[in-house]
Amino acid sequence: MSKTKILLTDIVNLNADASCLSSEQWLNMLRKGSNSYLYQWLSVYVKAKKKVSLGITGATLADMRMHNPETIDFINKNRNIFEIILRPFSHDIALLRSKEGFLLNLETGIKTLKREFNSYQNYFLPPEFMLTNEQVYILHTKRIEGTFINPSRFKSEIENRLPENPYYVKGLIGTEIKCIPLMGTLTQAYLQGIHYYNADVWNKLLHTNNKIHFSWRDGESSFFVPDGNEREYAWLQSEKKNIERLFLSEALHKVEFDNNKNLKENHYHYYPVHSFTAWMKEFRMIGFVNKVIKTEGNIAKCNKKQKALWLQIINSDILSSIEKNSPQIKLKLKKEDTTLSDYTIWRCERGLEGEEFLALLSSNFKRADINAYLNKSMSHHMLKLRARLQYLNKIL
Repeated sequence: MSKTKILLTDIVNLNADASCLSSEQWLNMLRKGSNSYLYQWLSVYVKAKKKVSLGITGATLADMRMHNPETIDFINKNRNIFEIILRPFSHDIALLRSKEGFLLNLETGIKTLKREFNSYQNYFLPPEFMLTNEQVYILHTKRIEGTFINPSRFKSEIENRLPENPYYVKGLIGTEIKCIPLMGTLTQAYLQGIHYYNADVWNKLLHTNNKIHFSWRDGESSFFVPDGNEREYAWLQSEKKNIERLFLSEALHKVEFDNNKNLKENHYHYYPVHSFTAWMKEFRMIGFVNKVIKTEGNIAKCNKKQKALWLQIINSDILSSIEKNSPQIKLKLKKEDTTLSDYTIWRCERGLEGEEFLALLSSNFKRADINAYLNKSMSHHMLKLRARLQYLNKIL
């Protein structure tokens, strides 16, 4: 007798600017076309026949198009495995954005998705699970159907006051959009899965058969550990056979959104404000943040090149790389190991990149030395930047 099916929608964020992913490592992952590391990472899902809903930032897609277009072609050829959901261009901190800045980042992300894919799901996966009431209003006015929230990313009181089932989150001026709460415990279960070469904890958490489980995780997590693709495949292969993976588009046909009449009085009807502590823990980047905000005040008057550079300096991981400690984990160094080893995933020096991009923008391209550096530097982050500027020139 077959086991009852467990339904799962696996939502995966892919952000090339992650604070532990150096520009050098990322560009190396894009080299060698269909033999590249990133191409092989995508191939793991096709080989395992495991569906994922990919949320790829526009900046990441620009890198893929400019350095490894084979990866985008591979996704498009395997749309039975890969579904695309809506992301902004830059993985930014929405709490700092003006209306104009948020719109520019959102609309550039939409243009990137339309350029690279024939379709995508009109659900917005917000970077860091940060959204303001005004931004919910903007998403509504842009006819974006829904968004996501991860209760485990908030302090316990807020977490306990968030609806457990899909609901309508409210924004300014009486607007609302659909909102899907994610099962936060699955994120850590996935990490244990790739660190230990199994899906034991993941499988234990996925046991309820009368609901759809919505998971969220960073796709780049396996890039930071030895033999990452092998670990990803081992985790997928050890997932219980009665777990049926659904695209978000498929899951939406099976869920009902609470019309808010059933929400309790103490439930949050609006998107709660996310803590900013982790990104400004010691205020080491307060000067940088102030300069970025000041620049954003003139964003409407900026030309294409200036807007393209601005999209690079709003990346949340510029702050993460400075303010957050490097993760200390335990893992099996080899699949056959019976003991766990200590392992450090080092934050990269993305703060330097942010400062250089800001200096380029602030110079207004009037200084010969800065222009020469922009056009000729062979530093990995500058190679990445030049390709992004070339890409953005076509869509801004």
